Amino acid sequence: MKRRYLSLAMVAMAWFGHSATASTAYGDLNNFDVVNDTNQPGHGFEIELDGVHSQDITYTYDWNHYGAPVIREDVDPSGNPRVFVRYESKKDASGAFLAYTAVPAAPLAPTDGHMCTNPAVNEGCEHFGVGYYGVPTAVRYNWLIEDPANPGSLIHGPAVNVATPSWVYNPPANGQPAQVVAAIQAPPPPAPEVAPPVPPQFGEAVWAKEIKTSSKNNQAVALKDLVSDDPNAPDDKNWLNDKPGDGIDVMPEVEMEWRMMQTEFAKLNDPKKPGGANGQLVAAAEDFPEGDEVVTRRYEFYKYAGSDATFDVESGEAMCDKVGADGLHGDGIVNVTRNDPARPGEVTSVPVDCSLEIVVGDYIGAQMAGFDAEAGLGVIDNLQEGEINQPYPQRTVVVGGNSPYSIDVTAGALPAGMTFEQDANGKHTGVLQGTPTAAGSFAFSIAVTDAANAAVNKAFVLNVIDPNHANPQSYSLTVAKQGSGSGSVSGNGIDCGQTCAIDLPAGTAVSLSATADTGSVFDGWSGACTGTDTCNVTMDSAKTVTASFAVAPKAYTLSVTVSGAGRVVSKPGGVSCRKGTCSKSFKTGKTVTLTAKPSRKHAFKNWSGSVCEGSTSTKCSVPVTQNQSVTAVFN
Repeated sequence: MKRRYLSLAMVAMAWFGHSATASTAYGDLNNFDVVNDTNQPGHGFEIELDGVHSQDITYTYDWNHYGAPVIREDVDPSGNPRVFVRYESKKDASGAFLAYTAVPAAPLAPTDGHMCTNPAVNEGCEHFGVGYYGVPTAVRYNWLIEDPANPGSLIHGPAVNVATPSWVYNPPANGQPAQVVAAIQAPPPPAPEVAPPVPPQFGEAVWAKEIKTSSKNNQAVALKDLVSDDPNAPDDKNWLNDKPGDGIDVMPEVEMEWRMMQTEFAKLNDPKKPGGANGQLVAAAEDFPEGDEVVTRRYEFYKYAGSDATFDVESGEAMCDKVGADGLHGDGIVNVTRNDPARPGEVTSVPVDCSLEIVVGDYIGAQMAGFDAEAGLGVIDNLQEGEINQPYPQRTVVVGGNSPYSIDVTAGALPAGMTFEQDANGKHTGVLQGTPTAAGSFAFSIAVTDAANAAVNKAFVLNVIDPNHANPQSYSLTVAKQGSGSGSVSGNGIDCGQTCAIDLPAGTAVSLSATADTGSVFDGWSGACTGTDTCNVTMDSAKTVTASFAVAPKAYTLSVTVSGAGRVVSKPGGVSCRKGTCSKSFKTGKTVTLTAKPSRKHAFKNWSGSVCEGSTSTKCSVPVTQNQSVTAVFN
């Protein structure tokens, strides 16, 4: 039995500094918001992870304007493996892009992150993310923009400098509990193929402050819950992973020192500076006394606002690297190498009083992160397209749990030439692989059981295209949820919460149903559907549907009308109606049973109204989920 360790969320951050080409990002690596500041519409986003393979990629965040990403693996100029996770707009028959990310009409604040997670709006930011096994040697990010020299093709926009953290997990040994240490890394050097002839000595500078170590318990954290930008908002997802009142220990708030994040590229692997070298923000070790705890963290990030006088003219190092007690000015006097005005071409050392410099600039983001040493068994949400007679990228489909796994295809079939990888003992590893030999749209369902007998089921659609022949067009269907309440949406492979985006063949008739959770009500559809009935659409283009859920009121009104000679009473009590219309409020979530009692020499005919319509039974059960009107008809 082999435990699959998984980082549920890797922290990422926004970087600002002297460079005018850095894009803006907020959030965490698995779920981070990124603002389109390329000054032109974006048509996708690409994440490059060096030193890992395609089967190391686990969950991806698929609920944006582009849907599920395409994953491919190749090697860098030095022969090392690297993986690209590419979100890209599909095109219509004329070759025009079907999806885009707008240029913001005005600067976006970090607390506008809720807009980035709602595909029903397009305010200039998107939500992306990726999880993985292992520790990449570098992670790079770029917007995809249209190539002005070759319309219809996409090229990289300016680099988006989001940092990549690492989680070091130490299993229990010699009577000591397991531990995990989180370290946020400063930006990596440029990729070898795009590095300037004379690379800079120091990277971008930014302030990072860890303001919380949140609860530590064994409550699983869903990736989609780690998107909160306001943990104090009553209707926001609670990234803290605490369950008030359940007796689980909640760790106190911890504030670490301010730390400047700036990499000295020449000393990335300096053995004399372990731990916090090169701008790393290394957290205190977290004990896992039970071995199954989940750690979640929150970080805040701010621009480095020091003037040019605080930067070393030769290396670009920001010298005011401490924050004063006011959390705004620097601290101490430092010597800064500057150009000597009296001797052109030479430099001199100039003292700078950092306490006179405002070094902490604008707040640029809050990051939520989690680590689960014993990730529960799960499966990914979507599968990318394959191409006939071309190897499909080895793709981890089963995540977490205790490997090896047992995987059974319970409905449909995989494309010919595709299979789930097996080890030497005939057990499944959870990786989908092979070379599809037939084109088409293949729907199938799998049942997965791990070595600890945990089980999960999932339905997939895998489209295989043939570039030499016309292929059935497929379009992405994306479902979003909003509002103060909660609920689920299902139909045509959508099961949202879990699966909120899927590719479907053109012409597919879609029927979606919304079901509110207890204590919530469904308020209606927006986007491709409106109203409160079943959402019916045809996939003739990419579709986005938003379901709104609201917190249910504490009570609803039940109105009963008596037509004819008789009486209607309720259980629980409150209704005793002999003629006309009677009303009574009942607590939300209750079921009220109405009983029709005809008068002497009369008979009960039937009920009418939205509940029990046409029924001739003398009893009618009314769920208290909305205001209801019921009529009892007596002969």
